[in-house]
Amino acid sequence: MPDWIVVADASKAIVYAQDRPKGELLEVMDLVHPEARVKDSALKTDHPGVPEKGSVRQTEDQRFARDIMAKVRHALDTNEIGGFYMAAPPHFLGLLRDSMDNHLRKSLHRDLDKNLTGAAQGDVIAAFSYPTIRT
Repeated sequence: MPDWIVVADASKAIVYAQDRPKGELLEVMDLVHPEARVKDSALKTDHPGVPEKGSVRQTEDQRFARDIMAKVRHALDTNEIGGFYMAAPPHFLGLLRDSMDNHLRKSLHRDLDKNLTGAAQGDVIAAFSYPTIRT
């Protein structure tokens, strides 16, 4: 059963499947969150009860993090994957962690506070690899 490697930031997430450690990556999905690229002024709303623009941006980022984790949770629940890794910039990594339930936390092998969304697949593999210790 493969593991997933999720690399994300507030505007994009790429999900890879990997059958064995340091093995090749197969891109499973590419998620885009265009609201993260919209200017704050465009996110502001005049509707009563809707948060101010800073809160709107935070709400949009939280929504995207929850969407990503829902896809991971579905893959775990359907036994499509055995576990997962994830990497994201510190702020977004915190949102992803906040979106996780206990089952997701137990299935997370490792996370990194690093933006790898634009990285080559070899760099993604290397980022999660531990160096070999020689004795």
